[in-house]
Amino acid sequence: MTNTNSNVAFYTVIIISLIFGGLLFSAQGCDLRSLVQVDVPKPVLEAVAPEDLEGGITLAEADRVWADWIAYVESNSKRFTDAVEDANERYSVIASVVDLGVGVVGETAQTFPFGAVIVSALGLATGLFLKRPGEDKRVAIEKEDSYNAGLAKGSQIADQVKTLVEAVKEEVG
Repeated sequence: MTNTNSNVAFYTVIIISLIFGGLLFSAQGCDLRSLVQVDVPKPVLEAVAPEDLEGGITLAEADRVWADWIAYVESNSKRFTDAVEDANERYSVIASVVDLGVGVVGETAQTFPFGAVIVSALGLATGLFLKRPGEDKRVAIEKEDSYNAGLAKGSQIADQVKTLVEAVKEEVG
């Protein structure tokens, strides 16, 4: 009887070991990071994630989305800076052309009938384009504040994503 009980126990241990080994062998190819969801702020997903990630991302995709977010913030900051500089250059050209035109018309318009009225109207129209005292400083401060606020918000969102990714990594690892 002892021989039969020991055989049953031996075969039970062998079968359990084979089942456990089979489970470990099948789990070996699984990426457990793909099972863990990361809560990404909606603006980040809208900015960088393709449509297939609308439901959220997994920890396995977090590094790629993080890199895409950093690239998005850097490229859009550069494009916005270039657009503002380009607009300032166009403004300078328009303002100088208007100033030149008013100067030329102002000298010759006085010899025509109603020339003073024409010069006054042109002066009024030109005044709309002229800078007020301190305008450059105010615009520079607004630009700087806007730029800094954008960077701060982007950094805040990026920090939230990074914190979430690190928290999930700690839970998994």
